[in-house]
Amino acid sequence: MQRLFVKLFLIVVLIIFVAPLKVSAMPEILPFDQLKSGMIGKAYTVVDGSGKIESFDVKIIGLTDEGKGSKRIIIAQTSGEVIKRTGGILQGMSGSPVYIDGKLIGALSATLKDMDPYTAFITPIESMLELWTLPDPKAQVNYFKTAKAAEEENKSDEPEKVEQESKDDSTVETVEDTEDTTQVEKVDALYISGFDASGIRFLQRELGLKDLQNSSITTPERGIQLDATLEPGSALGVAIIYGDFSLGATGTVTAVDGKRLLAFGHSFTHSGNVNYFMTDASVIGSVSGITGNGIKLAGIGHIIGRVNQDRDSGIAGILGTFPAVVPITVTIHDNALNKEETYNATIAYNENLIPKLGAAVAYTALSKMADTTAESTVEIDFNIKTNAVANGELARKNMFYNTTDVGQVAILELMQALNLVCSNTKEESNIFGVDVNISFEAERRTASIISVTPEKKSVKPGETINLTVELQPYRKPVEKVTLPYTVPLTARQGNLALEIHGGALVPVNQAMAMANAGLITADSNKSYEDKIKEFLKTGKNNQLVVEVGGANEPKTEKQIRQEIAQAKRAQARLKKAGISSKKVDNKVDTNYIIDNVMRTTLSVEKV
Repeated sequence: MQRLFVKLFLIVVLIIFVAPLKVSAMPEILPFDQLKSGMIGKAYTVVDGSGKIESFDVKIIGLTDEGKGSKRIIIAQTSGEVIKRTGGILQGMSGSPVYIDGKLIGALSATLKDMDPYTAFITPIESMLELWTLPDPKAQVNYFKTAKAAEEENKSDEPEKVEQESKDDSTVETVEDTEDTTQVEKVDALYISGFDASGIRFLQRELGLKDLQNSSITTPERGIQLDATLEPGSALGVAIIYGDFSLGATGTVTAVDGKRLLAFGHSFTHSGNVNYFMTDASVIGSVSGITGNGIKLAGIGHIIGRVNQDRDSGIAGILGTFPAVVPITVTIHDNALNKEETYNATIAYNENLIPKLGAAVAYTALSKMADTTAESTVEIDFNIKTNAVANGELARKNMFYNTTDVGQVAILELMQALNLVCSNTKEESNIFGVDVNISFEAERRTASIISVTPEKKSVKPGETINLTVELQPYRKPVEKVTLPYTVPLTARQGNLALEIHGGALVPVNQAMAMANAGLITADSNKSYEDKIKEFLKTGKNNQLVVEVGGANEPKTEKQIRQEIAQAKRAQARLKKAGISSKKVDNKVDTNYIIDNVMRTTLSVEKV
């Protein structure tokens, strides 16, 4: 399955105008089994805003190898002028190449957490080299597609400010990544921008991240750089979302061989074969830790390639190629101030991340614009451009109210829709873009049904009548709404109980009857197409809906045959009278979220 491939220009333009990348060769290596305690070498990394790659001393003090299937580790003591200046190993030094006698032995990858900032763990280079031998099925992309997202990124030369709600710093650690986390700490440096405190908490919950915080720094210019060159010891970034909202990590390049690259010495998200952004990175400076490791203050910069492997021993990537992505645009409108703001971001194509990151972008954009968690009413209208549906678009509009932080509720349907697209069991679906429009006002827009009056009480099967519904909006005058209703062709003679409610409310009697009849089935039994249709048909909070509300007794085969015959007679009668038997929607949109249920009864005549 081919997916959208981000490039700034068409491939033809690239061939003509882009100069070839400078080629770096893989150095000679010193294998793990030739290492001994007491050996002394050098590690290389960037620690300040000069961008200069500096070295510090490394002395091997131990080797661990617990046999087949276990991760081999080199333990070393660090020293030298650079280490004295930084106060020990910094977060952001992950991937720093370590050489002994000019031969590469591995990448600095971890330290003893909150204990000794001068003791380092090194991942052997043989373990990292295996990343280059792994299959890369996610590299199958369309070279002749262009993405507006990349072009939009290049329109602005203004640096972005990282928004921070805490003064402390921490690495990214996933819940699943529990390899002795009480003792060993990865030394990559988390990079996050655009997300406010609410957005960070959302990411922590949805992505299973802990201690998600960072320093407030200015990032370098953004966009795509087609001719980037890196060398061992250079600063490097990896990101899963890029743009007005970014989330990733910065570390150090371990080895470069032509366009191939190794870095970090440990995983980022530990997701195997991936499509992540590879970026250059700028180091601003460093901050020493009080009780443990300090951190490099660094920001991700230009997109320079694609990270294609994210494994326990490190990350691997390819310079000059770019990941499949999902561009997302979120426009927020403040109805009270008549103010509007648009945010753009690009999500690396990962079916597990797209729903959560898409929702996180929408939620944070609303949170930043509203700047309040007090009661609010929100209207959200989204459009997912995808080949998962026949018409190429999965669109939905709804209204939400909550007494606190309404955004948490409002983005759930967007997340659900993205989950549906990403859970196609038949094939991988393309997502060409996501557009989200949100309007909000800091007031309560709810209404209760206070009366329902049918235009006539006696009706025939197949007949359409109007119900006049009186609504009592919150602290506003009563309003009347006309709600059409078509009597079912199979309606039996006698009383017909109706329930009028908001679109999000399911009539209790009907739900019980469906459950008793075995009509409610598990999602696993539904086809992908049925799940999409069911989602799109789900009632909206601001709709008035009329449905049969009485719980009927289970029908016998004879009763079913009688109803079919009755429906045919009713249809023939309507046709003879020149009346269309086409069913109306039995629902109507309102300007309010309907918060209750009202009942009425019709009398069905014999056909």
